[in-house]
Amino acid sequence: MRNVLSIRTPENVKLDFELASVGSRGVAVLIDMLIQYTLILAAVLALLLIAGKESINLLFAEDNTLYIVICLLIIFIVQFGYFLLFEFFMKGSTLGKKIVGLKVMMANGEPVSFSACLIRNFIRIADMLPGLYLIGIISVLFTKRYMRIGDLAANTVVVKIKKMEEGIESIDGAISLSQKPNLTAKEEALLTEYINRRKNPKNPLSSDILESQLYNYFFRKFGPVPNLPDNFSRRVYLDKLLEFLSINTDKYQAEL
Repeated sequence: MRNVLSIRTPENVKLDFELASVGSRGVAVLIDMLIQYTLILAAVLALLLIAGKESINLLFAEDNTLYIVICLLIIFIVQFGYFLLFEFFMKGSTLGKKIVGLKVMMANGEPVSFSACLIRNFIRIADMLPGLYLIGIISVLFTKRYMRIGDLAANTVVVKIKKMEEGIESIDGAISLSQKPNLTAKEEALLTEYINRRKNPKNPLSSDILESQLYNYFFRKFGPVPNLPDNFSRRVYLDKLLEFLSINTDKYQAEL
């Protein structure tokens, strides 16, 4: 059943995010675990080759203590750091989530923070107990916003990234919009209000929270836009989106 998380912006406009179910999250985890164990296997094989003729007795010979420590360290980094680093630097996605079409974000609509990534992945150990993510699966099934224990502790949710619809094509491996998407009147007014707020330094309302919410909402809905640089911030994305949509911020005055 489709489960939607509704978030209201400071302008009282509702943004909807479709939450990821246990099925899609499970597929993403399986892909990530396959990648993890492939990396771990490669690291172990490399260490065995380094050990040379003593590799058969790697776990028993005192001379190979350093190799054992290095092997355990690599396993720990890949096992724990994989999710942490990917989710933070890929803006809420791991390789598995990217393939399935999911991303992690804060429950208030903002991009996931490093502290939240750290908390949700540290508590992943509890979600995996007693095996096969049983506690995590039960938690997702019986919480309103499909949150595992790590999500509850970090106040994060996993949402679906909508697949690109008509008007989107693949060029040289990059996805881009080939025609302007349709915006509702409220969506256009909300973008205009955001720009007007940025232009007015005396505006007592901060645009930071709204900026985070708008980025999550529109990137999930439209994906990359033309002329978007490789390393972009939330503000750069919204600027390029407004440029592509040809929204004249002087013409509109938001009435929400």
